Amino acid sequence: MTPRNFARVARLGTVSMVALAVAAPALAQDSAPADDDMIIVTANKRAQDMQDVSVAVSAVGGELLADRGISNLSDIQSAVPSVTFGNDFNQAKVFIRGVGANTSTTGSSTGVAMHVDGAYVARAEAQLTSMFDLERVEVLRGPQGSLYGRNAVGGSINLITKKPTDYLTVDAQFTLGNYETKSAEVGIGGPITDGVMFRLAGRVDERSGYGVDPVNGWDVDDNSRQMVRGQLLFDFDQGWDLLLGAEFYGQHDNSGAVHYSAPAFPGVTRLAPIGAGGFASDPRDLSSDEPPSVDTETYSFSANLGIDLNENLRVTNLANYRKFDTQLIQDLDISAVVNRLPQATTVQTRTIDAEQFSNELQLAIDTDFVTGVAGLYYFNERQKPRDQVGLSSTTGMQSNITTLATRPVVIDGTPAPVGSISLAESLDMCAFQAGAAPNRVCLRSNLGTEAYAAFGQLNFDMAKFGLDGVSIKLGGRWSHEEVDSRNPSIIMTANANPAVSTILVNTNEGTFTERTFEDFTPELGISWEPNSDMLFYYTYSEGFKAGSGENAAGSTTIVDPESVVNHEIGAKLQLFDRMLTLNLAGYTYELTGLQINKTVGGGPAGFTTIFENAAETSATGFEADFSFRPVEIFRLSGGLSYTDSKYDDFVTLDPLDPVNVSQPGQPAYDPVTNPSPTAFGGPCPADSLDDFGPCRIQLAGNPTRNTPEWSYNLRAELDASQDLLGGTLTLAGDMYGRSDVFFTEFNRLVEGSEAYTMFDASLRWEDNNGGLYALGYVRNIGDTLRRSSTFALSTGRVIGATYLPPRTYGLTLGYRY
Repeated sequence: MTPRNFARVARLGTVSMVALAVAAPALAQDSAPADDDMIIVTANKRAQDMQDVSVAVSAVGGELLADRGISNLSDIQSAVPSVTFGNDFNQAKVFIRGVGANTSTTGSSTGVAMHVDGAYVARAEAQLTSMFDLERVEVLRGPQGSLYGRNAVGGSINLITKKPTDYLTVDAQFTLGNYETKSAEVGIGGPITDGVMFRLAGRVDERSGYGVDPVNGWDVDDNSRQMVRGQLLFDFDQGWDLLLGAEFYGQHDNSGAVHYSAPAFPGVTRLAPIGAGGFASDPRDLSSDEPPSVDTETYSFSANLGIDLNENLRVTNLANYRKFDTQLIQDLDISAVVNRLPQATTVQTRTIDAEQFSNELQLAIDTDFVTGVAGLYYFNERQKPRDQVGLSSTTGMQSNITTLATRPVVIDGTPAPVGSISLAESLDMCAFQAGAAPNRVCLRSNLGTEAYAAFGQLNFDMAKFGLDGVSIKLGGRWSHEEVDSRNPSIIMTANANPAVSTILVNTNEGTFTERTFEDFTPELGISWEPNSDMLFYYTYSEGFKAGSGENAAGSTTIVDPESVVNHEIGAKLQLFDRMLTLNLAGYTYELTGLQINKTVGGGPAGFTTIFENAAETSATGFEADFSFRPVEIFRLSGGLSYTDSKYDDFVTLDPLDPVNVSQPGQPAYDPVTNPSPTAFGGPCPADSLDDFGPCRIQLAGNPTRNTPEWSYNLRAELDASQDLLGGTLTLAGDMYGRSDVFFTEFNRLVEGSEAYTMFDASLRWEDNNGGLYALGYVRNIGDTLRRSSTFALSTGRVIGATYLPPRTYGLTLGYRY
């Protein structure tokens, strides 16, 4: 971002803050807030009132999560406007302030970190778990390089679970709704004996599909999830405590695939969709050769030991192990047509076997002069994704056996004798049983990361120097990461045609690559608290994401790091006798080395994955969150986010320009023999950097991915009766929306989502003495259809899409003790 843009934000923020500070005596009181007005967060890795934290953070409490039906990350965007969520290939694509996951290949890193009780969750696929029995969700906006480090260049989403208590607690709720929705969540906790407490919670979700396969009849986008978490807390009031936790999550449904949205190359005959005639006509339906299934199981174990050294110092060690296994099956032509030669077979099976271990050692200090935390961090992950594309998830075309035995073989770029790769080797690469035929593309990646870090953040109270209310924040993180990658594969080119195919083999040894990355990310801030109801702050921070590999056949790519430099000013205000809480933040940042992925048609497999670093992006933005309670029975809250996020310099290829796309058996452009302007290698458009294809283009000025310029939410609650059958009846309404969103860098709505505003409503009754409650709800009242992500599927020559949920309604009955 240019200095001029930052200066404009800074001037605006400075004038606003000075004006508010001058008005402080008239607007605010110095009395401490009542406990029930506080929102406690751990954004700085210690418990604080959210209004005392000089960080842009949003917190969504457990009761609101339940009332709004937020049970997965995708729903968070309706409550926190600065968050945008997409999902393709069963991966969470979370963006905050224009920074997030810009790739659909497993193995790469996210741009927004996710933590469960402080433990980092690495895989984008695994970030779709753990959303149950929560105390709250904290969304930290902007780079969190000092305290959260790994891949928190855009921010961090922290899930805080409910903990064991020294008194009996019971939480239970049951939901019935349309689409045959059945959901149950139960939690119980309390003391086992003096100093030993427990909590056990579980949730089951079942729902029929939002769509169907019109040919085969199976559900599409249904839901079947099971999860359980157990915790034991040992606290004998002897200066130490130990929290042990274990979690399981399982999912087995047809929810992970993209739907047919549009042809990728309209009007280009040679690149017509290969599944034409088999597409579903309703956008929520999906035709495919096999059920678009997701099968996931993940386990997590953690141990959090805290020791009080004295009243000012506390040592904490958090260790976590997570095992994650998932399989996604989808048909890449998004059609009921079963493709045979000469067309490509299109069923993709992606399997991920990942293990991660992390350990964080912290020393927290809390004195009158200095508060903060310093620590050491270790992370190790080994993931083994497998990808295959072909006739089905269990066998390929029988003719592939002939192709394998009779066609030329090339191993790591060197010709080898015909038949050098046995059928058994090929089936092993595809993970098929004996007796099957191999698929035309089979890949077995092995990707590893080992990371070390030292970090710290200290806040100094400058009152002893005569600067009452002023605090200085100093922080930083040193990071060291070692990344390795192997992508062995067997590809039968030309769609495995026995007449012309070549067997391309990449080995472990031939694809092994490794890189080491180091970086220091500083943080500097100053805050001023003129009274207990006002906080103004400025923060300079940096974020760092190390380079990572990809699971692509034969790839030796490990991209360069991604880094961000961020300036932020903010104000946290409680006004009019704390009737109004208003939090403001303005920011500007420059991001270099953006890691981005796309797939272009052509190449030996029929598609080519490009994983690269965009040169530079920048953004300027503004955020406002408020809550307003003019009278006891009425509450109004909401948020507004403005983000101007652009590419400053990005030269790349457009996957939807036909001159960039080659296909087996199709002649390239020739001004005499094949003068078609859409032929591979044809003339480039006027704004291209080349004369003939492939055509590079400069995307400077285009908006970045998954980043609406405007997004907003508004919630109103009215206690319509405070004594109805001995309880309180509350009517609530939600409005949320955003402007146009582009899911690629090419600024076209065929790969985006049009602006929308959606509405929810609920009616809640709760016993005034606690215990029973009931909630009736309607979400997406207008049944608005909007895409949540798109992906250009080179194999099928179509644009696929996932969608936000349709109108849903239901009734929840619950009990708390």
